[in-house]
Amino acid sequence: MNRVTITCSNGPVELSEFVEDLYSVSEKANRALKELRIGLPTWTAKETYNKMKISLWIYDNIEVNAFCHYENGQNYIALSVGLLTMLWKEAEEFVDQNNLVSVFKIFEGNKDYFKDMLFFFMVNFTIAHEYGHIAHGHLKDRACENSIDERFSVMENISDGEKRTRNWNIQLREYDADSFAATVQSMLFLQQWQDDIKANIANFDIMFISNYLCFRTFAENTGRDFSNYMTKNIDEYDHPHPGIRMYYSIILYSYWLIKLYGENEKVLTILESGSHAVVAYEKQVLETNELRECYYSVAYTAKGVQHLMNLHNGWQEVVDYYNQYAYIPIEKMERIDGLLVSLDESGSFIRQ
Repeated sequence: MNRVTITCSNGPVELSEFVEDLYSVSEKANRALKELRIGLPTWTAKETYNKMKISLWIYDNIEVNAFCHYENGQNYIALSVGLLTMLWKEAEEFVDQNNLVSVFKIFEGNKDYFKDMLFFFMVNFTIAHEYGHIAHGHLKDRACENSIDERFSVMENISDGEKRTRNWNIQLREYDADSFAATVQSMLFLQQWQDDIKANIANFDIMFISNYLCFRTFAENTGRDFSNYMTKNIDEYDHPHPGIRMYYSIILYSYWLIKLYGENEKVLTILESGSHAVVAYEKQVLETNELRECYYSVAYTAKGVQHLMNLHNGWQEVVDYYNQYAYIPIEKMERIDGLLVSLDESGSFIRQ
């Protein structure tokens, strides 16, 4: 098994090619990693990929974390064993819930398939997110010190104003990296497109639920507390709220599906099904009664919508700066100046 040691800001980190057999998640994780290494070069043009010199690694740490790092002309993506273990746990616990049947009908013989698919999409999204940081030049930002780490970091000896500015700049990069990952996920989903609308709905539901589980995993296991989101300033967080990340992900999925298949009833049904699945899961399976207490539904409050618009519009203002360093040109998009969709009390979409 290949190994390499890199030097991050907090010292040397030894990376390995695969998860060692002593971990219960090793077989599932290594199978997914092997498949994803084959897919990485297809996420951009061959010439660009060769210039990026990206490699995918594991590091033996129980913390839930992923990071990307630039050193000596090489770009590294690293996932902790703790993260892979937690992602599998989330997929397994989701499928094995006794009352899941109130929202999803999964036959006993299909449970292992659903677990594997959820896990694969979660790992794929995480890697694509780190890939996005690299591809769009985020590591070249002076504040990043050649590394971007997904763990919560305590900032000492700086003023509240400096802290909030730094938090907001991190959120903007996270927004862009998530956008890149959602594009990769969209292409993966579209490769599975079928004439059967039910099959498309089932596949999209799995992918969108995997986003939900992925964002929830990071929110709950990296030291961030979003329980007071509705009363705190948005720049007091260094990552967007999980529901905000879900909201702009569905906007991106909408963009790609409509771009390739048109704004028709079938496409809109697929998109609505994914969102309804997450809302129904939180309300009926997790029994979260208040709409605003749900992770996803927080994004559809006035504060959540404003947060999303601030992220999107704020990112447009720094695109030119990051394009100086990007391997893949970043597209500048139009500003968002209004609410695209909202939810009624049942959790269903109301199109404006």
